[in-house]
Amino acid sequence: MRILLVYFSRTGNTQKVANLIFERLRIEKIECEVFKIEPIFDLPYLLWLFLSFVPSLPFPVKSLKFLKLEKFDIVILGTPKWTFNCPPVTSFIYKLKKFSRSLNTGKSLPKIFLFLTYGGFREEVYLKKLVRKIEDFGFEIVAFEKFKRSEIQNNDFLGKLDRFCNLILSSINPSDFDIAEP
Repeated sequence: MRILLVYFSRTGNTQKVANLIFERLRIEKIECEVFKIEPIFDLPYLLWLFLSFVPSLPFPVKSLKFLKLEKFDIVILGTPKWTFNCPPVTSFIYKLKKFSRSLNTGKSLPKIFLFLTYGGFREEVYLKKLVRKIEDFGFEIVAFEKFKRSEIQNNDFLGKLDRFCNLILSSINPSDFDIAEP
């Protein structure tokens, strides 16, 4: 089972969650490739804020064209919640769209696990739109989770993170991981 962990982080919160997911997979001896979404330009906060008001606006990302999605069975995508859009992540989502449209018949699309970090409000609406967009391209969202900035900074999210990681692990080998409801 080949896993790709993709994330974008401007403030470090999404990266902290991604690093802990990667560490959990490593402990379980699951190989995982990491791709950090990096915009070609590091823009000032106010410009990012302005761009986040434009729904579905992509922003060019370093090395994205070299990422070979056909190598992976699972994609774990981590994104911060911005106003209406996170342009660097939107570029990756458009790559998913292009990949799904170019796929040969008989090959299956990678399963998607999605996590969202947020600090403000209306994260549910943002997450639902993001899930719908990815599913419209033919991908199955197996699970998603959201982590609040204050929980991340205080390490009050580790229980939710553990449950999310267990969902990922159980999709790899269901007989090896017992997932108990909290």
